[in-house]
Amino acid sequence: MILLGRFGVRRAAPLSHYHFLPPRPANKKRKRKRRRAPHSKARPRTQTVPEAANRLRVPALTELTFNDLCVLFALRRESGPFRREFRPQQRVPGAPCRASFCGPAWLSVLVLETGMGGARTAAALDWLLDGPLLDRVAYRPRVVLSAGFAGALQPGYRVGDVLLATEVADPEGNRWPVTWPGDLPEGRWEPPLHRGRLLTVARMAADPHAKADLGRTHGAAAVDMESAAVARACSRKGVPFGCVRVISDDVHTALSPRLASLLAGERVSVLRLLGLMVRTPTVAAELWRLARQTRRAARQLGKALGELLTLTLPYGREL
Repeated sequence: MILLGRFGVRRAAPLSHYHFLPPRPANKKRKRKRRRAPHSKARPRTQTVPEAANRLRVPALTELTFNDLCVLFALRRESGPFRREFRPQQRVPGAPCRASFCGPAWLSVLVLETGMGGARTAAALDWLLDGPLLDRVAYRPRVVLSAGFAGALQPGYRVGDVLLATEVADPEGNRWPVTWPGDLPEGRWEPPLHRGRLLTVARMAADPHAKADLGRTHGAAAVDMESAAVARACSRKGVPFGCVRVISDDVHTALSPRLASLLAGERVSVLRLLGLMVRTPTVAAELWRLARQTRRAARQLGKALGELLTLTLPYGREL
């Protein structure tokens, strides 16, 4: 007996195996001759998969593309709360920095951790915007989002405030209007979103007087070290981009020059940090304050990114 079950066609046990039926006498098996169809009624030749694909014009894998959103962080500490909500699903080999697809299938996000500074960000963007082949499928980002910490340049901003930039500027006078997300849906946003200009500089702004001077000169609300590289590359390629930054230090907060230079790298040397703490005991208290502020800032950034991605992206169609 043939049954069509969950896993396809299978042969059932003989009826004599069931206890509620009497055993059937065994019959001699007879060989059945297979009847061949006449030559005039020959079966049509079955199409192979390549032939059917050619008829339907199925594109090759290299002609296909997928265009998930891409979020760029400089540091792993910035991306931590976001990755806890958008769980990493798959690592991306061949990227110049740490890269992985995160989130559910209906909201897949490519997350890159580029390292601090414009040079590392530009190297990651060269790979990203060049259409890399990920598992033989070309990747083209729908939106590139620069996210991370920023220093406040105006007195009204506190640690944990989220800035959704309307424009990105650099000290040379270049300005790039931000193209994403445009008009926000009405309603209360939690955490609240501030709108304003974001300034990008080459070195960390650690002195309160220098930060206040940057705010007055450029009319910017906050300062970072990576967003101008994102704006420049995306504008050149015609890719929509946005900037979401969270305040990790207000305009009155000072950072010692030695600690600022130590934290400017992609990775912090533990030996150098311990040596600095031995030579300058006040650095320990400064590090504790910085860790507390960045922990709060990262949590606020993760919440803001989650709301922005779920409420503003037009799924299933191009921007």
